[in-house]
Amino acid sequence: MTPIEQLLPALYRQTSEDTELQRVLTLMLEQAERDKDFTLEQLFPSTTSGWGLELWERAWGIPVDRTLSDQRRRDRILAKVKGTGTSTLEVIRAIAQSFSPYPAEVTEESALYKFVVWYLGTIGEVEHKQDLIDIINELKPAHLQWEIKYRQEQDSNLLVGAFPRQGDQRIVWEVDCT
Repeated sequence: MTPIEQLLPALYRQTSEDTELQRVLTLMLEQAERDKDFTLEQLFPSTTSGWGLELWERAWGIPVDRTLSDQRRRDRILAKVKGTGTSTLEVIRAIAQSFSPYPAEVTEESALYKFVVWYLGTIGEVEHKQDLIDIINELKPAHLQWEIKYRQEQDSNLLVGAFPRQGDQRIVWEVDCT
């Protein structure tokens, strides 16, 4: 028995025609619920997909490229949305953060007219680095230089060693990383 049938009086469950009508109405309601949920997902750049991606891209002036994955297109939209307004270090940090699961920080080198985007906890490059470069170049003041760097910190000591060619001796040094 469908949820709709449970709400109706027993009179509507007596014939096979009524049962079939309730089954079809239940299917239509379930489809309407899925359509509503999908449409609501298109209202937010973090959950949009399909046709919603193209609407967001056109609204923010991002070139539509259907060959990219939905996640990459979504990341580009989110970075553009976060980059609106005055270009502060915090805005640039938020944009950089949207391109990596690792923490990002931005340090300013005022005397050199430069800032550095640091990704902490990794030494590997971020995915879609060119998208990040394009967005930051669009937002930053023209006179500032910038670069991306990676840093992974080690809290414990490291053992560094070498084995001579004969293999009969071991040389080990302890390196203090604190």
